[in-house]
Amino acid sequence: MRTNPGSSVVFLPDEDDETVFAGVYICLGPLINAFKAGCRRLIGVDGCFLKGMYGGQLLAAVGIDANDCIFPLAWAVVRKENKKNWVWFLTNIGVDFEIFKNPVKWTFIFDRQKVNSYTYFKYN
Repeated sequence: MRTNPGSSVVFLPDEDDETVFAGVYICLGPLINAFKAGCRRLIGVDGCFLKGMYGGQLLAAVGIDANDCIFPLAWAVVRKENKKNWVWFLTNIGVDFEIFKNPVKWTFIFDRQKVNSYTYFKYN
């Protein structure tokens, strides 16, 4: 936070015990400023397994810069990939990139091929 002003680091406490780590969200201030200065209002999100000693899921958000290259935006490490953790991750992105001020101008890309349409409409 001292070396990258404007950064966001948010810890997610466990539902049962607030002293237990359940996740962390990280978005660096220079990435926020650069994205706002010259990237398209397009965000791609995805998750992947972490197969190390501690396991969990890595949730990542990327954008597209002016040269049509992938631009990292934010990432989070959570215990599992579920709706609650995705909502928490996307809410933090919305706050950092001020998406809630004008949500109509934003486009999100995500993979929903693993979930049938019934499940999608049931939760949304």
